[in-house]
Amino acid sequence: MANVFSPDSLFKQDTKARNRIVGRKTVFVCVMAVSEKHSLALMVFSAVFHGACSASMNFFNKFLLTSWAFDFPSAVILAQLIFLSATMKALKTVGLIKLIPYNSTNARCCALLSIFYFSNTMLALFALEGMNVPMYNSLRRCVPMASMILGYIWYNKRQSLLVVCSITVITFGTIIAATGDLQFDTRSYLLGTISVFLMALYLVRLQHNGADDHLSTNDLLYVNTVNCLPIALLVCLIKSSNMLEYEHYHDWRFWVSFVVVASSGCVLNYSMFLCTTVNSALTTTCVGVIKSAFTSVLGMFILGGVIPTAGFVAGLLINFSGGMMYIYAKYVEKKQSAEHEKSAEETHDSKA
Repeated sequence: MANVFSPDSLFKQDTKARNRIVGRKTVFVCVMAVSEKHSLALMVFSAVFHGACSASMNFFNKFLLTSWAFDFPSAVILAQLIFLSATMKALKTVGLIKLIPYNSTNARCCALLSIFYFSNTMLALFALEGMNVPMYNSLRRCVPMASMILGYIWYNKRQSLLVVCSITVITFGTIIAATGDLQFDTRSYLLGTISVFLMALYLVRLQHNGADDHLSTNDLLYVNTVNCLPIALLVCLIKSSNMLEYEHYHDWRFWVSFVVVASSGCVLNYSMFLCTTVNSALTTTCVGVIKSAFTSVLGMFILGGVIPTAGFVAGLLINFSGGMMYIYAKYVEKKQSAEHEKSAEETHDSKA
């Protein structure tokens, strides 16, 4: 069967195929180890891909939860998990992708990741019910600060002064924007704030599973999805009595919206896992800062529900400035890294 292009094929040099012989059986284990350095093409592709998916999902979720008054985030998550796990299993069956088996060992390896993932997703959807899209995007821009702190604690990774300044500016802009939101909803902001920390924990743990446990993007996504299915099903059963009374089940337009949200959520999950394992947790969160500048403006005009006060607009502009500063900081780091590698190579050649 011909090979089908996928983002993972961009870093074949990072893939190691190992055969483990157990008795008379040969177990083929494909490990896409995340190296310390990936190709620039893959890094840029994964970042842009995740930004585009994340931008669209904000509007899809908001449309389903508000326009259709479908106040059951747990059902949306369950549908996304079922759709994603079934799709990946089907792709594996026809030989388009490779997946590690789902067993107790792999399930325990990703258990903490799954807890952070499900908790973050549920809280984010509940927060979005009482918060407009631009303000939701602004609050989520606090994730880079949390990711930077957790990255230092977990990996002892120090960021450059310019990166630290850019993340500080982003966070300061979020605080300014929150004070300018006249539709401030305490419950939504509380859930959103907790979701920020869970998101940071989730991404840092994802980076750990990819880099330290040597699991590929597909493997992480598959095991995490199956891990979360029982929890999502339990939550849906608890809410089942209210869901049965929903009045738009007979409307085909609702089902079109529901299927779009479910399938788009699968693509978003893949893009997030890919961007984090290829780049880092901090870069993934900062991609959100860049796309939020776009979705915040669109959210004001498309979905409404926003009163553009001076504080709100000023906060968004500060957020955007911090995002641009981060891009420049990473560009400087990349340039310095390239110059250092070039100098090292020249030194090595001269000694040879």
